[in-house]
Amino acid sequence: MTGNVQAAEPKAEQKADAKTGEIDRMPVKISHLDTLLGLTGEIIIAASNISILQRHLNNVEDEVDKETMEMVKLAAMSTNRISSDLHHLVMDIRMVPIKETFLRFRRLVRDIAKKRGRQVNFEIVGEDTLVDKTVAERLYEPLAHQIRNAIDHGLEDPLERQHAGKNPTGNLTLSAYKKEGFTYVSVKDDGKGLDLDLIRQIAIEKGYVQPGAQLSPEECRQMIMNPGFSTAREATEISGRGVGMDVVKSTVESMGGEISIETEKGKGSEFTYKIPQLSAVNITDAVIIRAGYGYFAVPVGNVVATQSIRHDEIHTTMGRTENIKYLDSILPLHDLLQLLTGTPLEADPEADAVPIIIIEAKNGRIACKVSEFIRPQKLVLIPLPEGFHAGGISGTTILGGSQLGMIIEPFELVAMASGTGLDQDSYTTSSAIPMGDDFAAPAPEAEAASSVRGGTAVIPAAQAADQKDDQPGARQAPPAPEMDEGLAEQFFVEIRDILNELNEDIFQLEKEPDSTSRVNTIFRHFHSIKGNFMMTGFTNVGAFVHHVESVLDQIREKTLDVSQEIIDLLLDAVKNLEGGLALIRSGKGYEVTDKDLLATLDRYRRRDTIIRKKEEEEAQDDGVFRMSPLGTLLFHAKMSTPDTNVFQSMIQLKPSFQDSSLIAYLIIRRLTMIADIIDSVPSLERIEQGIVKDKMKIMFASKLPLEDINRFFKNQLQRYYSVDMFENLIMK
Repeated sequence: MTGNVQAAEPKAEQKADAKTGEIDRMPVKISHLDTLLGLTGEIIIAASNISILQRHLNNVEDEVDKETMEMVKLAAMSTNRISSDLHHLVMDIRMVPIKETFLRFRRLVRDIAKKRGRQVNFEIVGEDTLVDKTVAERLYEPLAHQIRNAIDHGLEDPLERQHAGKNPTGNLTLSAYKKEGFTYVSVKDDGKGLDLDLIRQIAIEKGYVQPGAQLSPEECRQMIMNPGFSTAREATEISGRGVGMDVVKSTVESMGGEISIETEKGKGSEFTYKIPQLSAVNITDAVIIRAGYGYFAVPVGNVVATQSIRHDEIHTTMGRTENIKYLDSILPLHDLLQLLTGTPLEADPEADAVPIIIIEAKNGRIACKVSEFIRPQKLVLIPLPEGFHAGGISGTTILGGSQLGMIIEPFELVAMASGTGLDQDSYTTSSAIPMGDDFAAPAPEAEAASSVRGGTAVIPAAQAADQKDDQPGARQAPPAPEMDEGLAEQFFVEIRDILNELNEDIFQLEKEPDSTSRVNTIFRHFHSIKGNFMMTGFTNVGAFVHHVESVLDQIREKTLDVSQEIIDLLLDAVKNLEGGLALIRSGKGYEVTDKDLLATLDRYRRRDTIIRKKEEEEAQDDGVFRMSPLGTLLFHAKMSTPDTNVFQSMIQLKPSFQDSSLIAYLIIRRLTMIADIIDSVPSLERIEQGIVKDKMKIMFASKLPLEDINRFFKNQLQRYYSVDMFENLIMK
């Protein structure tokens, strides 16, 4: 029983300008974009300084001439506009469709479904949603773990689904969309759903809660995010070890996001990631506040309100805790400076009101006393150095006037205020998730570190040498050829892009097996890959790709139909090439040694040889010219041309050391020196394919008489090309 993996038809990308036909995109290094983003930040700081200068000049006692003020005002407006436009442009450049990340899961779903005996209808929705490239890459591992769980634990096997009155094929949907400044990514299945009663039982057995404790449905759903928690009674090679969901949660939270879970027993589950759209950006809009002598910045997205409240509006509970009323709710009131430094603000006895800022994070909402509000600014965020941690602070920034400011971390500040404590692992900026699973395909930057993925037998030479001969990958990989750095980068980018497109086209071919255009596209992709590998010295890989091409040739010639085995063969070929590309990036050579794949290729190659041999015999026995429409026109034109003869030539070959097809090709090439070739048997196409036995026929036109043609054949062809016998006739 195999996995039937399907996906929604993706929208075609517009790769060229409709009017000019010119390519409108090119690869850009992320490091270059980061540098550009840094320069944008400096422009923003300069723009802020000019704005402050303008306000300062408005308040100076000495009068400044009107022309100077107009110049400063114009400079402030221009720099603010330019910095804002540049910032948005750079961010647009960094944004990529989440499609590339989503499409990588197709083969993951297919492989797990086959391994676990599931039938899965995999659908992708919203693949054109734009996210920051860093976010797209960091989302891969959490989603991969989520998908593994959905197939292994969520979806039932076909027979179980049928007994439950469901379609034997389970549905798994991966979707993305944007709403109100957030990106939502969800994994939804129609499987058995979470068993909340079982979760309560496991939580008590493992000591997460006390016996008799009453857990709400939401608390049960969140319980699966605890480290080591699993409802699986036994671990599989795919999941069930209780490792993963806690790391998924921390990774999503490290991007400023949160996870929500919707589930219904017997109906399925949906896990949704809610991620701020600007979570990977180091420039943002912020509200600036002063607390004592310190200046602090709070991201605008976390600010609920800023206001001043009277002293009689502050209520005290039990003589200790202060709170205020905001929109019919009671909020705890804290001293911001005391929360961050332990030193309270100095009270102003003459002030009638206290400045209050209300800050919200996914773990709650608090109100904080401050000294002063300063107008919002666009700021450059400078993260704290690695290994350095300050409670409630995520980084620093340069305010207008070169004033140093601290960036508030809202989630951490709320946790500090509520006394819930902090788990430092929840705030790590690392995107690495140690899933420890063969199915977890690494991100492109990490692929070099992984030599075996999803069972592929592409193995480093050092490892292969230590393996037994009867194991997959026992052959030692040839050494990697030297590659020019610039050529290598171009090679990696081009091959990776082609492999991504190949995956998509192969899955589409599975849905439309009779599509000739899709087969031709796949063939061109493999042909381009072969050329790249050959050009860079990886001839053994080029030869492997050539064998894949031969299978596609049979499909193009209608001697072979697209079957599930063909789809598996093509996908496995791509998987091996991806693994090989990872090894090349790490400077190693490699050999494709997937025994099952190579055996399947060899079987199709032998089949092709048998078919071609039969065609060769039929063509040789027939000996009939089958001229194309163009050849027919040329024949009649030459027949009616004065002083021109049309000849038929029968040639008997007797090669001693050269291949017959090579001799036939060279004969035709030599004959073009004195004649115009009209047709041949076998055809020129079959000669190029090597389908020549021991004789051939050629139809050609020449102004030479028969005697000169015979002399040419004797002196040139018989002497140099092992022609045993020939006969030339003039057609009347």
